[in-house]
Amino acid sequence: MSDYISYTEIPRIIGLKKGDRVYLSSDILMLSFLAMKNGEKFDLDKLLDSFIEAIGIEGTLLIPTFNFDFSNKGFYDYKNTMSTTGALGNAALKRDDFKRTKHPMHSFSVWGKDKEYLCAIENLNSFGPDSPFAYMKENNVIQVMLGTDYQRSMTFVHYAETCAKVPYRFHKEFTGTYVDESGKENTVTYEYPARVLEYGTHEMFNRIGEILEQKGISKKYDVNGVVINKCMLGDSFDTIYDDAANNMCRNLYDFDVDRDMIWSKQ
Repeated sequence: MSDYISYTEIPRIIGLKKGDRVYLSSDILMLSFLAMKNGEKFDLDKLLDSFIEAIGIEGTLLIPTFNFDFSNKGFYDYKNTMSTTGALGNAALKRDDFKRTKHPMHSFSVWGKDKEYLCAIENLNSFGPDSPFAYMKENNVIQVMLGTDYQRSMTFVHYAETCAKVPYRFHKEFTGTYVDESGKENTVTYEYPARVLEYGTHEMFNRIGEILEQKGISKKYDVNGVVINKCMLGDSFDTIYDDAANNMCRNLYDFDVDRDMIWSKQ
């Protein structure tokens, strides 16, 4: 395409600035395809570096490196368990300037000013008040959804759900082997707000995304036909929490059973 824009220009186009704290979630398939089609080599490190350059040394960049082997298989290796949430997270894990947070299911690879703070957090619950998701609320972190949407990427919703104590989730403990940063094996227990399976929950996060856009909390961009959402997570919390606490999650979930029945069990 004659008006092709390099993927390294995305941080500038969406208005990131020095000192921003950014949660970058991505599906890079279309980005890489378009780069190749237009004669540009696609490089994950260049993409990461473009965000780092935009936010500078006072900024913080978080890349999701989630993996559920600990809950499914009872094993997690801090250094060697790969991310299942995309190639960008695995690229960040290979770099010396990034460091991984500690939770075995919901970890992030982090660069920047708050890296050591975030990687020292010992949160046992994925979405607890001491988790990186609480940090996102408190610091109004910007989530950039690059080539993906709210449905697939807005994990922050689960933090608001946890705060609202929704009746279709319960705290479930998982115990397994954790190989820490030094290579030492420990038997540890972590928590996750699991769903009540018989309710049949279906995520509908694009509904809440549209509401956030209407309120100006989230903004949509189009670069080379690739949709990018930029959402202020701290500002989004009240809207998401209100839907979870006071609206029976009508803009967050569909259920296989009647909502009134679920909420009557509170």
